[in-house]
Amino acid sequence: MRAVVVIPTWNACALLAKALTSIEAQTAPVDIVVVDNASSDGTPELLAARFPDATVVRNEENIGFGRAVNRGVAAAGDADVVILVNNDAECAPGFVAKMLAPFADPAVGMVAGVLLQGAAPDLIDSAGIELDTTLGSWDYLWNRPVSELATAVDPVGPCGGAAAYRLPAFRELGGFDEALFAYWEDVDLALRFREAGWRCALASGAQALHKHGQTLGAASPAARRLEAFGRGYVLAKYRADGRNPMRRLQIAALDWPVLVVHLLLRREAGPARERLRARSIGLRAPGRRAPLELATVGFGTALRRQADLLRLRFAGALPTHFQNEAERRTP
Repeated sequence: MRAVVVIPTWNACALLAKALTSIEAQTAPVDIVVVDNASSDGTPELLAARFPDATVVRNEENIGFGRAVNRGVAAAGDADVVILVNNDAECAPGFVAKMLAPFADPAVGMVAGVLLQGAAPDLIDSAGIELDTTLGSWDYLWNRPVSELATAVDPVGPCGGAAAYRLPAFRELGGFDEALFAYWEDVDLALRFREAGWRCALASGAQALHKHGQTLGAASPAARRLEAFGRGYVLAKYRADGRNPMRRLQIAALDWPVLVVHLLLRREAGPARERLRARSIGLRAPGRRAPLELATVGFGTALRRQADLLRLRFAGALPTHFQNEAERRTP
């Protein structure tokens, strides 16, 4: 089975070098495509000097994560599987081989790798995506010990930082939705794969050390705006609130208190504006059914997780390395 690794990057020269070095050290052969979103930090020179065998797609501007991946896939040729790796992740030598193994099952269309926290490698950053009953996404096993992988189940889909997809299916489904600049594109694609009848397998042994939030900055205003847009867009695209008053109340209870915090305490109107703009755009997209039968996180659990993240943040007890993860769950 032929695989290609696609790595989008933007102004992360030193991190990218470590990621590519780890891919070159894989036990399974793999082609490499780097999509450079107009980096100005020496990335082109690094690629030419140290990684001449990598295919490089050079964009004239920063077009975001999903669009960059789509352009990388277009340059991937006729590979069987595309593997996505973040530019701030260092893969263990067996990562690629273990990501490919589940595709022996013809029903598997997606494989979720495991990202470990760079500051605490004994803790999980993401083992894929799980959903709550408001179509909210959570990183499966986030902040849980690596030992829990022994009893882990398959997630709804992979996190885009350590993901593998059957390449023909990826192309047939249109790849990532380019309305999403960054964040939530992996959730949307996982839902479309599931809708098409594919399932996701967890490759618990495919592990990579992840330095979370290195591109946009931990808990940055840009990340908050993008997360708010992504959440609003996916809710609208999948008509997740529908005509169900209770679900609308649950969505409001999870999302809007945090948007108000951004507005009142941070003096940031951007997240609320992006949430409303995303709804307008999402409702213009062809409507899709919200697959809430895939939800494994109840509303009460989601509410407790949200409250815990807020308490840690306000207490100053949420490590900087994890700030973006909190933002992913509090748009």
